[in-house]
Amino acid sequence: MNKIFPQGDGGDHAAGTEVLPGGEGDMPQSLPRFLVARCGDPSSWIYSDQKCDGTNNCGDCSDELSPVTVCPACGPGWWRCPSTVFPYCGCIPRILCRDRVQHCSDWSDEYSCPGP
Repeated sequence: MNKIFPQGDGGDHAAGTEVLPGGEGDMPQSLPRFLVARCGDPSSWIYSDQKCDGTNNCGDCSDELSPVTVCPACGPGWWRCPSTVFPYCGCIPRILCRDRVQHCSDWSDEYSCPGP
């Protein structure tokens, strides 16, 4: 997750960044727009290739879950469930299934997931 500088923070901006109008903060202006994506929290941004990668890069899962992001279904190495593990959002790695530790709020990783 990349925290951006809110407007009016005293001008200590990182090199190559610029404050956007409207008080939303700044994103790297030297990069093409398609390379960066806003998180649900307008003061945070990620690189576009971090969207839908199964990892909670924004800190609020907005890079993995709608309405901010529409991601394809979990891949073959993943199990879809309401995750209780902070680094993951709507899918967990199947290697975490049937390991006697709850990773899904509905316990499906222990009782329904076929495992790795």
